[in-house]
Amino acid sequence: MLTTYRRALSLPGAWQFSSTGFVARLPIAMVGLGIVLLISGETGSYALAGFLSAAFQVSAAIGAIVTSRAMDRVGQHRLLPWLATANGVAIAFFVAGVQLGWPVPALAVMIAVAGAAQPAIGSMVRARWAAAAPDPERLRSAFALESIIDELIFTIGPLLTALLAFQVALPLPLLAGAVIGVGGAITLALQRGTEPAPSGDAPRVQGGGALRQPGLILVVVASLGIGGVFGTYEVSVVAFTEQAGQAGASGLVLGLWALGSMLGGIWFGSRSWRLPLARQVMVLAGVLALALVPAPFVGSVPLLALATFVGGVVVAPALIATFSLTERLVPSSLLTEGLTWTNSGLALGFSAGTTIAGIVIDQVGTTAAFVLPMVSAASAFLVAWLGQRRLLSASLSRPQPPPSVAWNVDPLPGPAPWGVEDDPDDPQSDAAGAR
Repeated sequence: MLTTYRRALSLPGAWQFSSTGFVARLPIAMVGLGIVLLISGETGSYALAGFLSAAFQVSAAIGAIVTSRAMDRVGQHRLLPWLATANGVAIAFFVAGVQLGWPVPALAVMIAVAGAAQPAIGSMVRARWAAAAPDPERLRSAFALESIIDELIFTIGPLLTALLAFQVALPLPLLAGAVIGVGGAITLALQRGTEPAPSGDAPRVQGGGALRQPGLILVVVASLGIGGVFGTYEVSVVAFTEQAGQAGASGLVLGLWALGSMLGGIWFGSRSWRLPLARQVMVLAGVLALALVPAPFVGSVPLLALATFVGGVVVAPALIATFSLTERLVPSSLLTEGLTWTNSGLALGFSAGTTIAGIVIDQVGTTAAFVLPMVSAASAFLVAWLGQRRLLSASLSRPQPPPSVAWNVDPLPGPAPWGVEDDPDDPQSDAAGAR
């Protein structure tokens, strides 16, 4: 396994842009949690913390669609520094506004601006890999490497955020994230030698956008439920650890969530599965709901950490299957847009989850709030189950596309769809049906 990664990193400029991308997207794992910690710490309101975190995530989901298209047209070096700078400045003004007591609408506008300007670093790095890799096998290895880095980011990010917030100052994670993001993005933009060529004003594909492709809207709706798992769980963990008198443990618990997800993704993504992708999404969403059942019953931070790790193991496989199904449902010419829609569904579900969890925590408590992730996963299962016939029909009618650059996983934890292939000799697999 390590040999395949070394082969990918041996490509000219590869380790430079990959390592720079790691730094540039580290703030993705810091800002959302940083908002929750800062606002809940300053105001005592988890509802307000969830609302402002949602404002950031919603604008980031919408902005990613627009900025990614623009980046493809004009090139990364032209837009990336401006986006990163605008993101960093808006975060700094948001922190200042919190300290100065700005009204909530002003804070919401400022953090929404920061979200809209957040560059999709993960997609840009994967675009560079697609331009650099000489063969599909090395490209898949590169995507696998970036997926592991994604999970490593969401293991380190929460730990660093909690450490800075509780050992130094509550606003520091957001300010540090802003500085790291700007520096990393500018460094990546300066690496012109590995930047993919801009597409210019290429004509749009006939037949409508990605969302009009059969079955994709079902995947987007299901991704709302999966995204809701992340949002509700994050806020609930922060509230639980604070009420237990161990506020600094929130970063450790959420880091274990990402660590479990990384290990689950490495295991799941390195194997071929006979089950069609549509059924994989349904089954894994159901397993995720079951894995989250213990959370409402835990009574201590160590037990919560254990339950969180176990639940996290299922997260990456569910995301891999969801993004892989998206890839199967859209033509390669619309893959960037299609995966962005699915990722935006995750982000919108995340934002709704943080808002709802904050309200439930303030009104009822953390026990009830920990029911919400299970309900969110169950809703994704229900959508996939009710739409199985349509999803199977749509995925079997389209041949598997070649690897593409648009593996957009920002800003949520979980690897992109790599290494998941149906068995072409299995008559029940998607690949066999597509032939």
